Amino acid sequence: MDNECALRPLPRECRVAHAAPSRRTAAFEVRFPFRQVIMRVLLLSAAVSLGLSGLAHASGVFIPIETPGVQLTKLSANGAYAVGTTFGGGGFRWVAATGAEEVLPEMPIALGINNSGTIAGAVVTTVDDMEYQLGALLPQGSTPTQLTSPLDDASNAYDVSDDGTAVGLSFVHDFIGRAIAFVWTAGEGMTALPVNRPDTYSRANVISADGGTIAGWNDQEDGSRTAVIWKDGVALDVVDRDGIAVGEADGISVDGRYVVGSSYMDIEGNSGAWLRDGNTGSLVLLPVMTFAFGVTRDGGTVVGNTGFFDDPARAAVIWRKPVGSMLLADFLADQQIAVPAEWDLSGGLTGISADGYTIVGWGTGPNGQSSYVIKLDKPDAVFADGFDPR
Repeated sequence: MDNECALRPLPRECRVAHAAPSRRTAAFEVRFPFRQVIMRVLLLSAAVSLGLSGLAHASGVFIPIETPGVQLTKLSANGAYAVGTTFGGGGFRWVAATGAEEVLPEMPIALGINNSGTIAGAVVTTVDDMEYQLGALLPQGSTPTQLTSPLDDASNAYDVSDDGTAVGLSFVHDFIGRAIAFVWTAGEGMTALPVNRPDTYSRANVISADGGTIAGWNDQEDGSRTAVIWKDGVALDVVDRDGIAVGEADGISVDGRYVVGSSYMDIEGNSGAWLRDGNTGSLVLLPVMTFAFGVTRDGGTVVGNTGFFDDPARAAVIWRKPVGSMLLADFLADQQIAVPAEWDLSGGLTGISADGYTIVGWGTGPNGQSSYVIKLDKPDAVFADGFDPR
């Protein structure tokens, strides 16, 4: 792989997902007083009646981003902020609380965002007619702050944790020479992350909100990108139980337990995206989905898209543990969520909140490439103690 390709930010081809709410079933315990049992039965009957009478009721809403030419690339774990870039060359931030759409020309490269709305990316400066990308962070209501103690003369910050730790790629501006994954803190500056193949390229794509887990990729000797997870400063090459390496890691859960990524083929020739559980080390193949970019806190929902050459090509996909993979279009139809007729969802889902109720992605709208937010309704709590009749 040539260095320029290694440096190029992923187009975030596809994403979209939704975490299915947990469906707990609970038996009534005999210790409930008779009156409480009768009240629960009546409430349950009412809930069932409401459910049957409201089957056509939408369980969420599709929200188009009005700013033209925006490609959303990540969503904060709390669902409060989304980040992306515009065709005009500026960064972009969406604020859930107000619906504000902020175009940020001072931060032309915007790649990651944390739960307080701080953006990870880069500013661009010109020296002797040569452009340099310099890793930077942009907090809300402030100006970009360049990352200190750089390893090379160019860098991109790809993500940032809630404590301000940034991760990304350090490289030489003319795309000749090394390209290495880094972690940055205000106290220590930029530090190269260890990899098992230091003579090949590497990059850190994501960091958990708590800052404890980092994930990205390190090239094999043949130039293929394969996943790496860094925990406590130690690099782990991600392989399945047969020792087969998986493609780069592109998404991480809020606490770092779950990591998702792309381009995996098992020993039997089955292919798809992948989901890894850090507690057990288990790896799950996600069929239909080629690229995975977001995962919920519980690992139960993953969003992404099919590949460029799949059928259908570049289609947004959501995977749910009880259900499996489903095209976004089918998922929205099942949820009775209307999509404007002029929208084509070919593109991808790029992020999902930790609770699974906010999803972001991009496709083609009436003004060309555009992005959207899907807000899913949270299930009503029928009983305060958590009894759920579903």
